[in-house]
Order: sequence, then structure tokens, then C-alpha cells
Amino acid sequence: MTEREKLLGRVRMYDFALVDAIEYLDGHPENTAALAYYSEMRTAFDKAAAEYEDAFGPLTAREVDTRVGRWRWIDDPWPWEGEDN
Repeated sequence: MTEREKLLGRVRMYDFALVDAIEYLDGHPENTAALAYYSEMRTAFDKAAAEYEDAFGPLTAREVDTRVGRWRWIDDPWPWEGEDN
């Protein structure tokens, strides 16, 4: 497994945990343990996403830096593409 695959796996894991927490909180908005879990997963997701983006570029088009004067989203394989694509 490449470093890129490992980092993307962590991003996906924390993203799944966030979606799960959000769905639970929709039905239990005052559950303090769920709120704490959401905060913990959000911090972990943000860290994992930042590590991935520092090493391999943006995860979504919303994070593309346009200050470089061109649309760089198309430069590298997209996060869901394997190394061989």
C-alpha cells in the first residue's frame, strides 16, 4: 500500500465517522457524548485531510489554490483514482 493510499484511507475513515456522528446527532442533538465524539472526529478528519493535501494536493475542487494563476485541479490523479490511472 502506498503512502497516498494510507493517507486517503485515514481521510475516508474519519469522514465516515463524521457522517455517522452527524446522522446520530440529527436525532439526538443534545447528546453530549455524541457532540464530543463529533468534535474529536472533526479534528482528526481535518488533520488527516491536511496531511493528504500537503502531500498530494486537494481532496476536492473547493480546496484548489487559484493564486498560482491556473486551475490545478486537473494536474494530478484525483483522490479516488488509483496510482495507475
